[in-house]
Amino acid sequence: MGKIALLVGVSVCDMGFPPLRKARANVEVLKRALQGTSSGFVVQTLNDPSLLDMMEAIEQLFRHCEDTDQVLFFFSGYGIKDVDGQLYFAAPHTALDDRGNLIRSRTMPIRFLHNVMDTSPAGRQVVMFDCCFRQTGGVSPTEGETLMEDTYNHLIGDRRVILSATTSTQHLPEPDSLDAWSYTRYWAEGAATGAADIDCDGSLTVKELHYYAQRKLQVAAPDQHPQFYGSEDTANQLVLQVPSQTPIVRYRQFLEKIAQTSEIDTTEFRILSGRNTLNTFRQHLGLSPQDAANIEADVLRPFQERQQRVQLYQELLSKLTQGTE
Repeated sequence: MGKIALLVGVSVCDMGFPPLRKARANVEVLKRALQGTSSGFVVQTLNDPSLLDMMEAIEQLFRHCEDTDQVLFFFSGYGIKDVDGQLYFAAPHTALDDRGNLIRSRTMPIRFLHNVMDTSPAGRQVVMFDCCFRQTGGVSPTEGETLMEDTYNHLIGDRRVILSATTSTQHLPEPDSLDAWSYTRYWAEGAATGAADIDCDGSLTVKELHYYAQRKLQVAAPDQHPQFYGSEDTANQLVLQVPSQTPIVRYRQFLEKIAQTSEIDTTEFRILSGRNTLNTFRQHLGLSPQDAANIEADVLRPFQERQQRVQLYQELLSKLTQGTE
């Protein structure tokens, strides 16, 4: 059984959208997580590829495999929902014509991805989208968001799992001034640190990694709603193994559980309750106070991000209010 991953990041396109600088970062952090663990994945990455190179790589990924293989496809970039209701993925030269219509020959339609997945012999297929979904066709920024549920439900199959960082179209990506992690970075963190191994059995599944990232974003960005679609059987298959009995992993897993119910100091970002228990457990594991503090800072990162978001949006609201006076 082979494991093959293709990670694609498209940070720019010719449609006048803001650059998605995190697209490249998402690719790199996921690559490091997969290659730095016992995942067994052979990883290929593409950053800002041409449309032809991107489509050829995707076709080869799903076609050149065996029925026992596990295939992981990841895309971070702009997804564009056009007036026909269909989803298209942007490449660097994706653009609008002089009438404001999407030039579809410069995009990858989701129908293409659906076709190569359906005709692939791969017995287990995992697809991850960490995208900024936008709409064309004269959709006003004041109009409501469009849910992507139907699009995802059409993609699922008995052998396939779809993971998505968001379930609706967005008019603007998060500002670069916000130092926040993405769904992908939390997914990768759960893999690299073993923190997503909630049952502490030394193995991680797609489902465990998704729920770990989802739980983190529920704290850091409650308006985002990462979702899982598709085969429970595929989602519960082993993705990688983690050294669950090492002191760092055990302390991290213990902290993750406590953080879900403990009172958090949002000034210094510390867990307030159970300090004596934490200190006793740290000493039992032989961890230094500094190592334990570093792990705690990582575990509480979502709370800090949430505060950053609130502060940033308050500043933006203040500027808008002052501008109307």
